[in-house]
Amino acid sequence: MYVDSKDKELDSGQILGIFLKNNPQPQPDNVVMPAILAELSQPNCKVQQIGNTLFEVHTGQNGQGFFKAFNVDIPPNFVDNSKQFVVWARRVLNLKVLVTEFDDPQLAQLFKIIAMRPPLPGMGYQMYKSQSGKTRIVLNLGA
Repeated sequence: MYVDSKDKELDSGQILGIFLKNNPQPQPDNVVMPAILAELSQPNCKVQQIGNTLFEVHTGQNGQGFFKAFNVDIPPNFVDNSKQFVVWARRVLNLKVLVTEFDDPQLAQLFKIIAMRPPLPGMGYQMYKSQSGKTRIVLNLGA
């Protein structure tokens, strides 16, 4: 289930609940949800909701961060939300590099779409396969 944020903007709890229904986890929701909430409350974690996408960023040293996206927005909005997110990460958090990992091969298409018209000058990405078999994206947020 996806909810067009232009029609109805959800709160973060609703986003997480729908995300878990859309993306079944190996553990039950009553284990996964508290784990996500604990992750979101870590001292170096910044959370930004754009549309019906909740972005989680763990900031590190030297302008680097690791991020996850909990998306329940429709695909065109997810592209726009992601573009706004990287601008926010660069301008507000002063990050230069963002890293993410995921299992769904379709998500790689998101980065290809964004790379066609990057929202930041000099922005680019590299895609790798991690040892665990996940796709790893390293985003260079430009100058």
